[in-house]
Amino acid sequence: MFFATHALSNTSAKTEEEWRALVRNNWSMECDFASGGERALLTTSWFMGDLRFEAADLSRQQWIWSPGPGCDNWRKNAVVIYLIESGIVEIEQDGSKVQLTESSLLVLLDARIPYMQTSTGNSRGMILRVPKSSLEERAKTVSGHEMFMLDSTSPDVALLRSLLGAAAAYGERCSEYGSRLVADHLIDLMEIITDDRTDRRRKQSSDVMLKKVKQFIERNVGNEDLGPEMIANATGISKRYLTRLFERDGSSVMRYLLQQRLERAKKILSSGGERVRICDVAWQCGFVSAAHFSRAFKNQYGNSPTVFQRDGAGADQSMGQTSSAESVRGETAGVDRY
Repeated sequence: MFFATHALSNTSAKTEEEWRALVRNNWSMECDFASGGERALLTTSWFMGDLRFEAADLSRQQWIWSPGPGCDNWRKNAVVIYLIESGIVEIEQDGSKVQLTESSLLVLLDARIPYMQTSTGNSRGMILRVPKSSLEERAKTVSGHEMFMLDSTSPDVALLRSLLGAAAAYGERCSEYGSRLVADHLIDLMEIITDDRTDRRRKQSSDVMLKKVKQFIERNVGNEDLGPEMIANATGISKRYLTRLFERDGSSVMRYLLQQRLERAKKILSSGGERVRICDVAWQCGFVSAAHFSRAFKNQYGNSPTVFQRDGAGADQSMGQTSSAESVRGETAGVDRY
Protein backbone atom coordinates (compact mmCIF):
# COMPACT_ATOMS: atom_id res chain seq x y z
CA MET A 1 0.00 0.00 0.00
CA PHE A 2 1.35 3.44 -0.93
CA PHE A 3 0.12 4.92 2.32
CA ALA A 4 2.47 7.91 2.46
CA THR A 5 1.88 8.80 -1.19
CA HIS A 6 -1.87 8.67 -0.59
CA ALA A 7 -1.63 10.82 2.54
CA LEU A 8 0.56 13.37 0.73
CA SER A 9 -1.56 13.51 -2.45
CA ASN A 10 -3.22 16.85 -1.64
CA THR A 11 -0.26 18.63 -0.03
CA SER A 12 1.89 21.41 -1.45
CA ALA A 13 5.68 21.30 -1.61
CA LYS A 14 7.61 23.41 0.91
CA THR A 15 10.80 25.36 0.44
CA GLU A 16 13.98 24.09 2.10
CA GLU A 17 13.75 26.96 4.59
CA GLU A 18 10.15 26.04 5.50
CA TRP A 19 11.12 22.39 5.76
CA ARG A 20 13.99 23.03 8.14
CA ALA A 21 11.70 25.11 10.37
CA LEU A 22 9.06 22.38 10.36
CA VAL A 23 11.56 19.65 11.32
CA ARG A 24 12.95 21.90 14.04
CA ASN A 25 9.52 22.74 15.48
CA ASN A 26 7.88 19.31 15.20
CA TRP A 27 10.82 17.03 15.98
CA SER A 28 13.50 19.23 17.62
CA MET A 29 16.02 18.16 14.97
CA GLU A 30 18.13 19.96 12.41
CA CYS A 31 17.74 18.94 8.77
CA ASP A 32 20.52 18.88 6.16
CA PHE A 33 19.94 18.10 2.48
CA ALA A 34 22.17 15.96 0.28
CA SER A 35 23.12 17.58 -3.01
CA GLY A 36 21.91 16.40 -6.42
CA GLY A 37 18.58 15.17 -7.70
CA GLU A 38 15.11 16.59 -7.35
CA ARG A 39 13.00 16.20 -4.26
CA ALA A 40 9.42 17.06 -3.35
CA LEU A 41 9.37 18.41 0.20
CA LEU A 42 5.92 17.14 1.13
CA THR A 43 4.53 16.48 4.60
CA THR A 44 1.27 16.36 6.49
CA SER A 45 0.45 15.62 10.12
CA TRP A 46 -2.70 14.95 12.10
CA PHE A 47 -4.06 13.37 15.28
CA MET A 48 -6.22 10.29 15.57
CA GLY A 49 -7.30 10.15 19.19
CA ASP A 50 -4.05 10.21 21.20
CA LEU A 51 -1.90 9.20 18.23
CA ARG A 52 0.04 11.75 16.22
CA PHE A 53 0.76 10.80 12.61
CA GLU A 54 3.19 12.50 10.26
CA ALA A 55 3.65 11.34 6.66
CA ALA A 56 6.61 12.83 4.84
CA ASP A 57 8.92 12.61 1.85
CA LEU A 58 12.33 12.12 3.48
CA SER A 59 14.43 11.81 0.31
CA ARG A 60 18.14 12.65 0.62
CA GLN A 61 17.91 14.20 4.05
CA GLN A 62 19.71 13.89 7.34
CA TRP A 63 17.96 14.79 10.59
CA ILE A 64 20.27 15.47 13.54
CA TRP A 65 19.06 15.46 17.15
CA SER A 66 18.99 18.80 18.99
CA PRO A 67 19.01 19.10 22.79
CA GLY A 68 15.72 19.73 24.55
CA PRO A 69 12.48 18.00 25.55
CA GLY A 70 10.67 18.77 22.30
CA CYS A 71 7.35 20.55 21.84
CA ASP A 72 4.96 19.62 24.70
CA ASN A 73 7.74 17.47 26.18
CA TRP A 74 7.03 14.77 23.60
CA ARG A 75 10.47 13.18 23.85
CA LYS A 76 9.77 12.11 27.42
CA ASN A 77 6.11 11.24 26.96
CA ALA A 78 5.96 9.36 23.66
CA VAL A 79 7.11 6.18 21.96
CA VAL A 80 8.05 6.75 18.31
CA ILE A 81 7.29 4.27 15.52
CA TYR A 82 8.72 4.47 12.00
CA LEU A 83 6.95 2.90 9.02
CA ILE A 84 8.67 3.12 5.62
CA GLU A 85 6.86 3.09 2.26
CA SER A 86 9.86 3.35 -0.05
CA GLY A 87 13.58 3.99 -0.06
CA ILE A 88 15.96 3.41 2.84
CA VAL A 89 16.08 5.27 6.16
CA GLU A 90 18.97 4.63 8.53
CA ILE A 91 18.57 5.43 12.26
CA GLU A 92 21.57 5.63 14.58
CA GLN A 93 21.26 5.99 18.35
CA ASP A 94 23.64 5.37 21.24
CA GLY A 95 26.06 3.33 19.14
CA SER A 96 23.36 1.18 17.50
CA LYS A 97 22.40 1.50 13.85
CA VAL A 98 19.40 0.05 12.00
CA GLN A 99 18.36 0.28 8.37
CA LEU A 100 14.67 0.60 7.54
CA THR A 101 13.17 -0.61 4.28
CA GLU A 102 9.64 -1.21 3.02
CA SER A 103 9.12 -4.23 5.28
CA SER A 104 10.48 -2.55 8.41
CA LEU A 105 8.71 -1.41 11.56
CA LEU A 106 11.03 0.32 14.03
CA VAL A 107 10.25 1.42 17.56
CA LEU A 108 12.25 4.19 19.22
CA LEU A 109 11.48 3.89 22.92
CA ASP A 110 13.38 6.90 24.21
CA ALA A 111 13.75 9.90 21.93
CA ARG A 112 15.53 11.80 24.73
CA ILE A 113 18.69 9.90 23.79
CA PRO A 114 20.40 11.62 20.82
CA TYR A 115 19.79 9.96 17.46
CA MET A 116 20.22 10.72 13.77
CA GLN A 117 18.30 9.60 10.70
CA THR A 118 19.63 9.56 7.15
CA SER A 119 17.52 8.86 4.05
CA THR A 120 18.33 7.82 0.51
CA GLY A 121 16.54 9.09 -2.60
CA ASN A 122 12.84 8.38 -3.01
CA SER A 123 12.35 7.74 0.71
CA ARG A 124 8.83 8.15 2.04
CA GLY A 125 7.24 7.01 5.22
CA MET A 126 5.31 7.74 8.37
CA ILE A 127 6.44 8.64 11.88
CA LEU A 128 3.95 7.92 14.64
CA ARG A 129 3.99 9.17 18.22
CA VAL A 130 2.23 6.98 20.80
CA PRO A 131 1.77 8.48 24.29
CA LYS A 132 3.36 6.28 26.94
CA SER A 133 0.43 7.10 29.23
CA SER A 134 -2.01 5.51 26.75
CA LEU A 135 0.02 2.30 26.78
CA GLU A 136 0.37 2.25 30.54
CA GLU A 137 -3.39 2.71 30.98
CA ARG A 138 -3.77 -0.59 29.12
CA ALA A 139 -1.35 -2.40 31.42
CA LYS A 140 1.43 -2.33 28.84
CA THR A 141 4.93 -1.85 30.15
CA VAL A 142 7.13 0.67 28.36
CA SER A 143 10.65 0.05 29.58
CA GLY A 144 14.20 0.18 28.33
CA HIS A 145 15.89 2.82 26.24
CA GLU A 146 17.08 0.98 23.15
CA MET A 147 15.38 1.14 19.79
CA PHE A 148 14.47 -2.13 18.17
CA MET A 149 13.12 -3.58 14.94
CA LEU A 150 10.06 -5.80 15.04
CA ASP A 151 10.26 -9.19 13.35
CA SER A 152 9.01 -8.55 9.81
CA THR A 153 8.31 -12.28 9.32
CA SER A 154 5.81 -12.36 12.20
CA PRO A 155 2.15 -12.43 11.05
CA ASP A 156 1.27 -10.30 14.10
CA VAL A 157 3.78 -7.63 13.08
CA ALA A 158 2.59 -7.79 9.45
CA LEU A 159 -0.96 -7.22 10.64
CA LEU A 160 0.02 -4.26 12.81
CA ARG A 161 2.06 -2.77 9.98
CA SER A 162 -0.83 -3.13 7.54
CA LEU A 163 -3.28 -1.46 9.92
CA LEU A 164 -0.87 1.40 10.64
CA GLY A 165 -0.39 1.87 6.91
CA ALA A 166 -4.15 2.06 6.36
CA ALA A 167 -4.48 4.57 9.18
CA ALA A 168 -1.69 6.65 7.66
CA ALA A 169 -3.33 6.57 4.23
CA TYR A 170 -6.87 7.50 5.27
CA GLY A 171 -6.72 8.72 8.87
CA GLU A 172 -6.44 12.44 8.19
CA ARG A 173 -9.81 12.45 6.46
CA CYS A 174 -11.64 10.32 9.03
CA SER A 175 -14.37 11.70 11.27
CA GLU A 176 -13.44 12.54 14.85
CA TYR A 177 -15.52 9.62 16.10
CA GLY A 178 -13.96 7.15 13.66
CA SER A 179 -10.46 8.43 14.37
CA ARG A 180 -10.88 7.94 18.10
CA LEU A 181 -12.15 4.38 17.72
CA VAL A 182 -9.38 3.40 15.31
CA ALA A 183 -6.73 4.98 17.55
CA ASP A 184 -8.02 3.03 20.57
CA HIS A 185 -7.82 -0.24 18.66
CA LEU A 186 -4.32 0.54 17.37
CA ILE A 187 -3.09 1.29 20.87
CA ASP A 188 -4.59 -2.00 22.02
CA LEU A 189 -2.56 -3.74 19.31
CA MET A 190 0.62 -2.11 20.59
CA GLU A 191 0.73 -5.10 22.93
CA ILE A 192 2.57 -6.74 20.02
CA ILE A 193 5.33 -4.21 20.65
CA THR A 194 5.28 -3.76 24.41
CA ASP A 195 4.64 -7.26 25.75
CA ASP A 196 7.04 -10.18 25.66
CA ARG A 197 4.71 -13.13 26.08
CA THR A 198 7.58 -15.63 25.83
CA ASP A 199 9.12 -14.35 29.08
CA ARG A 200 7.59 -16.51 31.82
CA ARG A 201 9.56 -14.69 34.48
CA ARG A 202 7.55 -11.56 33.82
CA LYS A 203 5.58 -10.62 36.92
CA GLN A 204 2.58 -8.39 37.15
CA SER A 205 1.42 -6.41 40.13
CA SER A 206 -2.24 -6.35 41.12
CA ASP A 207 -2.52 -2.83 39.65
CA VAL A 208 -1.23 -4.01 36.29
CA MET A 209 -3.53 -7.03 36.36
CA LEU A 210 -6.53 -4.83 37.18
CA LYS A 211 -5.71 -2.63 34.19
CA LYS A 212 -5.48 -5.71 32.01
CA VAL A 213 -8.85 -6.97 33.25
CA LYS A 214 -10.46 -3.58 32.62
CA GLN A 215 -9.00 -3.54 29.12
CA PHE A 216 -10.57 -6.94 28.40
CA ILE A 217 -13.94 -5.75 29.70
CA GLU A 218 -13.82 -2.58 27.61
CA ARG A 219 -12.96 -4.50 24.46
CA ASN A 220 -15.72 -7.09 24.97
CA VAL A 221 -18.41 -4.97 26.56
CA GLY A 222 -20.84 -5.68 23.70
CA ASN A 223 -20.95 -9.40 24.56
CA GLU A 224 -24.12 -9.97 26.59
CA ASP A 225 -22.60 -13.14 28.08
CA LEU A 226 -19.65 -11.26 29.52
CA GLY A 227 -19.41 -11.86 33.26
CA PRO A 228 -16.96 -12.75 36.04
CA GLU A 229 -16.37 -16.32 34.88
CA MET A 230 -15.60 -15.35 31.27
CA ILE A 231 -13.40 -12.46 32.40
CA ALA A 232 -11.45 -14.63 34.86
CA ASN A 233 -10.90 -17.38 32.30
CA ALA A 234 -9.80 -14.95 29.59
CA THR A 235 -7.28 -13.17 31.83
CA GLY A 236 -5.94 -16.33 33.49
CA ILE A 237 -6.96 -15.60 37.07
CA SER A 238 -9.50 -17.03 39.50
CA LYS A 239 -12.93 -15.50 40.08
CA ARG A 240 -11.98 -14.97 43.72
CA TYR A 241 -8.87 -13.00 42.76
CA LEU A 242 -10.89 -11.07 40.20
CA THR A 243 -13.35 -10.07 42.91
CA ARG A 244 -10.55 -8.96 45.23
CA LEU A 245 -8.97 -6.82 42.50
CA PHE A 246 -12.14 -4.77 42.13
CA GLU A 247 -12.79 -4.65 45.88
CA ARG A 248 -9.37 -3.04 46.34
CA ASP A 249 -10.41 -0.57 43.68
CA GLY A 250 -13.58 0.28 45.62
CA SER A 251 -15.90 -1.30 43.07
CA SER A 252 -17.09 -4.66 41.77
CA VAL A 253 -16.81 -6.53 38.48
CA MET A 254 -20.47 -6.10 37.59
CA ARG A 255 -20.57 -2.45 38.61
CA TYR A 256 -17.61 -1.69 36.38
CA LEU A 257 -19.13 -3.71 33.53
CA LEU A 258 -22.41 -1.82 33.79
CA GLN A 259 -20.56 1.49 33.86
CA GLN A 260 -18.65 0.63 30.69
CA ARG A 261 -21.81 -0.48 28.90
CA LEU A 262 -23.60 2.72 29.79
CA GLU A 263 -20.65 4.90 28.78
CA ARG A 264 -20.46 3.17 25.41
CA ALA A 265 -24.20 3.62 24.94
CA LYS A 266 -23.90 7.29 25.78
CA LYS A 267 -21.15 7.76 23.16
CA ILE A 268 -23.21 5.99 20.50
CA LEU A 269 -26.28 8.08 21.27
CA SER A 270 -24.20 11.28 21.26
CA SER A 271 -22.61 10.61 17.90
CA GLY A 272 -25.33 8.72 16.07
CA GLY A 273 -28.21 11.18 16.23
CA GLU A 274 -31.85 10.24 16.09
CA ARG A 275 -31.32 7.72 13.33
CA VAL A 276 -29.87 5.21 15.82
CA ARG A 277 -32.49 2.86 17.26
CA ILE A 278 -32.52 2.35 21.02
CA CYS A 279 -32.81 -1.42 20.64
CA ASP A 280 -29.69 -1.45 18.45
CA VAL A 281 -27.75 0.55 21.03
CA ALA A 282 -28.84 -1.90 23.74
CA TRP A 283 -27.64 -4.83 21.64
CA GLN A 284 -24.30 -3.20 20.78
CA CYS A 285 -23.64 -2.53 24.45
CA GLY A 286 -24.43 -6.01 25.76
CA PHE A 287 -27.85 -5.46 27.34
CA VAL A 288 -30.28 -8.34 27.05
CA SER A 289 -33.23 -6.05 26.29
CA ALA A 290 -34.00 -2.47 25.35
CA ALA A 291 -36.24 -2.15 28.41
CA HIS A 292 -33.45 -3.13 30.78
CA PHE A 293 -31.05 -0.79 28.99
CA SER A 294 -33.49 2.12 29.27
CA ARG A 295 -33.99 1.55 33.01
CA ALA A 296 -30.26 1.31 33.68
CA PHE A 297 -29.51 4.38 31.55
CA LYS A 298 -32.12 6.52 33.28
CA ASN A 299 -31.01 5.29 36.70
CA GLN A 300 -27.44 6.35 35.90
CA TYR A 301 -27.96 9.60 33.99
CA GLY A 302 -31.39 10.84 35.05
CA ASN A 303 -32.98 10.77 31.58
CA SER A 304 -34.08 7.94 29.32
CA PRO A 305 -32.01 7.11 26.22
CA THR A 306 -34.78 8.51 24.04
CA VAL A 307 -34.74 11.89 25.80
CA PHE A 308 -30.95 12.02 25.75
CA GLN A 309 -30.90 11.16 22.05
CA ARG A 310 -33.54 13.77 21.26
CA ASP A 311 -31.97 16.59 23.27
CA GLY A 312 -28.36 15.75 22.40
CA ALA A 313 -25.47 17.48 24.11
CA GLY A 314 -27.76 19.84 26.00
CA ALA A 315 -29.32 16.94 27.84
CA ASP A 316 -25.88 15.53 28.47
CA GLN A 317 -24.83 18.70 30.21
CA SER A 318 -27.94 18.88 32.36
CA MET A 319 -28.24 15.26 33.38
CA GLY A 320 -27.39 14.56 36.98
CA GLN A 321 -26.07 11.22 38.05
CA THR A 322 -27.90 9.23 40.68
CA SER A 323 -26.65 8.78 44.20
CA SER A 324 -24.33 5.92 45.07
CA ALA A 325 -27.14 4.07 46.80
CA GLU A 326 -29.39 4.36 43.75
CA SER A 327 -26.59 3.18 41.47
CA VAL A 328 -25.97 0.14 43.62
CA ARG A 329 -29.70 -0.71 43.68
CA GLY A 330 -29.83 -0.39 39.88
CA GLU A 331 -26.77 -2.57 39.52
CA THR A 332 -28.03 -5.21 41.93
CA ALA A 333 -31.34 -5.48 40.15
CA GLY A 334 -29.57 -6.75 37.03
CA VAL A 335 -26.44 -8.25 38.50
CA ASP A 336 -26.65 -11.57 36.64
CA ARG A 337 -27.21 -10.34 33.10
CA TYR A 338 -27.25 -6.97 31.40
